Parts: sequence; structure tokens; C-alpha cells
Amino acid sequence: MESLEIIILAAGSSSRLGQPKQLVVYQGKTLIEHIVSNALIVSPNVTVVLGSHAKNIEWVLNQAQLFPKIVYNSDWKQGMGSSIKTGVSSLANKQAPIMILLSDQPAVQTNLLWQMIHLYQEKKPEIVACDYGGKLGVPMLFSPQVRHELLMLSGDQGARSFLQHYSDTTLTVPFALGVWDIDTPKDMAELVNKKLDKLQIR
Repeated sequence: MESLEIIILAAGSSSRLGQPKQLVVYQGKTLIEHIVSNALIVSPNVTVVLGSHAKNIEWVLNQAQLFPKIVYNSDWKQGMGSSIKTGVSSLANKQAPIMILLSDQPAVQTNLLWQMIHLYQEKKPEIVACDYGGKLGVPMLFSPQVRHELLMLSGDQGARSFLQHYSDTTLTVPFALGVWDIDTPKDMAELVNKKLDKLQIR
């Protein structure tokens, strides 16, 4: 989808993990390589928001021959909301739909992203969100009409903070594995036991 803008949030310090989660290796690739490479398959317009560990992450992407647009959030310590605002503010195409991804969800595959895109193209909702089994979360896809809400985020606010305002115009795709991210050493230890290629992600 050539008009789609994808923003990958990768600015956090991973304080609970004790090392940059973006650079954790799974199945031979770092998590940041995994999400960037998948994003570039579905759209040429990929922006990665960096903050903490920016130089190391950018070096890894360059070594992997992955060249998304890089923007830096100098206020990354304030939280996710500031990184979303930084990413959205950097986009030149004000009329493009925007998909937001995280760098620490290994279960995100291109089939999920395509499913979200096709649903958006077919039904034209304001938001397409992933359903973790009653809880909505990222990946999320936003119509241009929701752009102003993304630009109003601050601190540690994520898009969940305004989802209730769009409940009538939000569609979802099931993504049970969305609850699995890499925040703690326990999460990272479990990573080696996960065989995502053998799991059916609907």
C-alpha cells in the first residue's frame, strides 16, 4: 500500500529488561530488524522513531541493509505518546493513513499487517486495531481523520487513551499473540522457546 505511512516506535530505554529490547536477537535477527523488514514489505514509507540507544540501533539497521526514515525523539524519556507525536509530526503526507508498530512484538508478521490494510481498504473505518482477546492494542492503523488525535498525545499516553471516542468507527482483527512482548528478562528467556513460524496467526 504505497500511500500508507508506518511508524515504528523504538525510542525506549528498556529499563526493565536491562538491555535494549530492540537489539534482542530472535531467529537470527534483532527485533528491530524483524519489524522494519516486515514493515517495508507492506509499505515503502517506514519511519523509525529512536531515542535511547539510537546510534546502536541505527548501526544495526545499516548493517542489515535496511534504510527506513529515522527520526529522533529528544523527549523519549517522557514516554510513548511523545514518540508517536514525533513520528506523526515528521510525515510529509498529511492525508495518508498511519500504522503504528512497536519494536518488541515478535509475533507481528506481514500477514497480520496485510489483513489490517485490506480491512481498512474495504470498510474505510477510522481505526483498525488488534484485539488481544478483549483488549485492543497495536499494531493499529489510523485514517487521516484521526491524525489530530495522534498529534495531541503526550507523555506515556498511547492511542488507547482516545479509542473510546471512536468505538463506533473502529474495526478489529484478532491477534491473541499481541499480548506477548519483550519487557523483562523472563520475557526474553521465553523467546527462545517460542516457535512463531509454527503458530497460526489469524
